[in-house]
Amino acid sequence: MVNKISGYKGLILLCLMSLLLNYLILYPLGLGQYDGPEHPYLFGIINLAAGLLELGLITLYLRRVERMPVRLVGLGWNRKHLIYSVTAVVMTLVLHLVYLKSLDEGGVLKAYFNVHYFENAQLVPMLLCTGAGWFVNAFYEELLRGYFAIKLKSLGPLPMFLITGLTAILMHAINGLDWIYAILIFIMNSTFLYVYLKSGSIYPAVAAHFIYNFTLGHLFGSGAVAFLIVEGELPLWYTLTPIALYVILILVTAKLIYGDASITHCLGNLGRGDVGSAHAQSSRRSKVM
Repeated sequence: MVNKISGYKGLILLCLMSLLLNYLILYPLGLGQYDGPEHPYLFGIINLAAGLLELGLITLYLRRVERMPVRLVGLGWNRKHLIYSVTAVVMTLVLHLVYLKSLDEGGVLKAYFNVHYFENAQLVPMLLCTGAGWFVNAFYEELLRGYFAIKLKSLGPLPMFLITGLTAILMHAINGLDWIYAILIFIMNSTFLYVYLKSGSIYPAVAAHFIYNFTLGHLFGSGAVAFLIVEGELPLWYTLTPIALYVILILVTAKLIYGDASITHCLGNLGRGDVGSAHAQSSRRSKVM
């Protein structure tokens, strides 16, 4: 049984602590200026340090305040999670590569391969550094999202998606956002939450979240580790199209791999330890019936 502290005050407290920690790292120290693709080492180090601190904060909160084993959030791993994670990585890379190259052929922007990519002696450490920063950030965000799902599951799917989406918007407001960016954050939050609920584990959502950020943040663009150089600004419609395609692919793949169980049914397995196994057993029983 998951221990509750004063209703949902724990959610608010954890969010406030996370926001404060992010703010203290990025702004008083002036590190926010390095949060971009132009400084791969600094980006990786800053985001890795911030992500590990956030991860430590969440873990400590769960263990000491909630008295809740971290594994209950969903740290199960099985073959389906591996298949989904690999599929999400490949689909994300191929989707954006094909889309950007098609825009290049249409004259909307310039997108070309960096022919000197593997000549850079610093390539591997820069990739590892930036990749680690993105991965740890995706991991702590999905762990936090999983905790929210467990705390809010008694409210039902719709309130859960609404509250976690609005919370995600507030958590990103520290970086500044407009209404379009806010809507996109809500959609992405709902997408990753759906993957988490269907799989019962944070790892598939972490993989989808990580590769999306890593692809658009560093692998494709104008940074030092970009193997596809992109030049030019995209009109809004051209920006929204790959996001819509990505969301559809991620959701459909989750449904294909994890089965047709409803979200309401999936909620019942949250906070029960090896939820990945519970989902698998439930799926097999459904097929037998």
